Formats: sequence, structure tokens, C-alpha cells
Amino acid sequence: MRTRHFIYGLAIFLLASLCAPGFAAEFNGGAPSAFVAKLAHAALLSANSKTLTSADRQRKLEGLLDTDFDVPRISSFVLGRYWQKASNTERQEFAAVFRDFMLRVYSDRFTGYSGESFRVIGQRAENASSTVVYTEIGEPTSGQPVKMEWRVIDRSGYRIVDLSIAGISMALTKREEFASYLQRNGGDLSGLIRQMQVKMSAQQSH
Repeated sequence: MRTRHFIYGLAIFLLASLCAPGFAAEFNGGAPSAFVAKLAHAALLSANSKTLTSADRQRKLEGLLDTDFDVPRISSFVLGRYWQKASNTERQEFAAVFRDFMLRVYSDRFTGYSGESFRVIGQRAENASSTVVYTEIGEPTSGQPVKMEWRVIDRSGYRIVDLSIAGISMALTKREEFASYLQRNGGDLSGLIRQMQVKMSAQQSH
């Protein structure tokens, strides 16, 4: 369970010490790798700032999520065939709740992570618009490196659409989890949304 929490905590706001000399020279400014580095650095500053209030920190992290993650695309993917069956109203409601769900579940677990051992290893183009950026980071307690793959798409600007941590795709994990719930509950999307809201409320109370 602890490992799962660690992986989920990294899924959205996993960061690094990316100010090391030579990093910018190794990955040019327009490359997907540089995009991941910039996002990570900004999130690190926001998540661990000692001068920001909790509300300000939350707003800054929300800004990064909205700007640098393709939340609508991820939302449609994790619902799979149920997205096609949903009404426009249901899609909008799910996307809004899923966005908040992602933020609350992951950002709390990330706060305080220093990320001294993070590094970008390289990148691989999948096609004209999709690139996988390879990175690794030492787990805070053991120091053992965890492999990560950031899937970045370029459609009038870079956006992250998935993270694979230690070979586990976060988007696929949520897709399977949601599909399992919906299959057991007759495709009740409203029920899934309520369940996500309950989890967020429980997180907020702790």
C-alpha cells in the first residue's frame, strides 16, 4: 500500500532538482524533455514553498495541472467506452470532478518531497505528435531509483497525457479501476462521480 501511495503521489507532481549545471544545454528549450523539466521545477517550488499559504500553494498547483496536463483527454481515456455513452453534461461533470480528484489525491502526498536524485535519461518519439520522456528518481526512504515515463503530446503546445511509474501506467490503472466499478454498477457514472467526491472529502478531513 505504501508503494502504491508513493507511485500515485508521483503521478502528477513528481519533481526534481533540475537546476544542475548543464541540464539546459543537454535538453534544448523546445524539447519535450525540457518541458517536463520546467513543469517539475515549477511544481517543486510551489509544492514546497515556505512563503505560500496552503490556499496559494493549491492555486499554483491547480494552474500547473490545468496548463500542462491534458485533463479533458485523460478524462475521456480513463472512462473508455463509457465516455462515448455519457451525455455532454455527464462528461463535463466527470471531467471537473476527475480534475479535482487528481489534484487532491496526488498533491498532498507529494508535498515535502525534495527530489534530489531526479534526472532525465532521454526521450523517444512515438510519432509526429507523441514523445515519451524517460526519467528516474530515488525513492525517498530506500534511495533506489524508480523508472518513470512521461507521455507528452504536442498539439499546439506540449501536454502530459500519462505517466508510467515502474512500468505501471497511471492512465491505464485508473481506466481499469473505473471500468471495474462501472461494470459492477450497471454503468452508473453518477455513482462513480459520487464515490470520487466521497474519497476527496475523506482526504480533506485527514
